[in-house]
Amino acid sequence: MVRRVIALGMAMVCAVALSIAVSAQTPPAGKKDHAFKGKVEKVDPKTKMVTVNNENIPGWMMSMTMAYKVDKEAVLQDLKPGDQITATVYDGDFQTLYNIKVAPPAKK
Repeated sequence: MVRRVIALGMAMVCAVALSIAVSAQTPPAGKKDHAFKGKVEKVDPKTKMVTVNNENIPGWMMSMTMAYKVDKEAVLQDLKPGDQITATVYDGDFQTLYNIKVAPPAKK
């Protein structure tokens, strides 16, 4: 009986770990990547999205303002409206920004 309880507990721990790993966004395999630059307009922790006015990305997307998912939710804590960011985007994935970094302020 004790072994069954332990086995059930281990199975539950593995299931939780697997669901966390699956929920993390991973870049699409074999897709071409593009450098993304833009200005943060809005950060929405509830929907786990960020609205960005991005620069033109030849071969991927024209300049526009759009809401994006983020590959790592923790980045939402560091972003604020007005931040200039860089990220990576991939062909065929127009929803997610990967590897977001806040760009240093431009020198005057």
